Amino acid sequence: MKNRSTKFKSRNPGIPARLILVSAFGTSMRIIGAISHCITLPFRRPLKNPGPTGTACSASSGFTLIEMVVGVAVSSIMLLMLYTSYRTTLSIVKRVSGYAEFYENINLAIKKIDSDISNCYFKKEGTAHFISTTGDGNSKLNFVTINHKDISMKGDLKRPNPDCDIKEVGYYLIKDKDYQDINLLIKREQSNYDKDPEGGGEQNIILENVVSLKFNFKQNNDWVDKWDSRQNNLYPEAVKTTLIVKNYEGIVDKYIFISNVNLSINTQGQK
Repeated sequence: MKNRSTKFKSRNPGIPARLILVSAFGTSMRIIGAISHCITLPFRRPLKNPGPTGTACSASSGFTLIEMVVGVAVSSIMLLMLYTSYRTTLSIVKRVSGYAEFYENINLAIKKIDSDISNCYFKKEGTAHFISTTGDGNSKLNFVTINHKDISMKGDLKRPNPDCDIKEVGYYLIKDKDYQDINLLIKREQSNYDKDPEGGGEQNIILENVVSLKFNFKQNNDWVDKWDSRQNNLYPEAVKTTLIVKNYEGIVDKYIFISNVNLSINTQGQK
């Protein structure tokens, strides 16, 4: 989680922020001096000895010890209040920023899983398979999908040229070494598919603080927790994903979403 810090900026771009802070500090010190002057006014006594010019010296010609003590006490209280307010505001900003980034990552992970499953690639003959296994209470899903691109650099640049890439992907969990009972959601991605539908490619962490990941597959009117297209050469009608995560306060959130398998994208050209 990245810490985001904000810098103090002046509303007037022509005046540096440092000068504004110095001016504010000087004003606050003058206010403190005035307050201490009023508080210590009853304790003052004029000097009886006349000055060198024959006039009596006033007790307000300088700061007395009581004025200094009161000024330091008042300024300390004000600085403590400002520091407490600053720490509270900084803590709230960090917490809100952390929550926003955390839930944004959850939405991105759900969007990736839903998009890949909805655009999975089917081929009657070949090595494009749809395989899901379970272990340690979690699911592992591997399949071939179509990654659509709205714009390509081929052809006329003024006209969008829809293009796509067929790739092999996998979703599964691995243990987080730093935290117990917490997993990392991994997306395995390979630019092409081969005879090994459950391995190869690059592994990237797309979500942290994951407790559980389960896939269920719709077969007729039932939901099953395993699927292997190598045995029946069939794909499920829909996939239900259950994702359980734990936020930074230890609260467990559950996300359930259903992705429809759109085989019409790639079966029209195979008829």
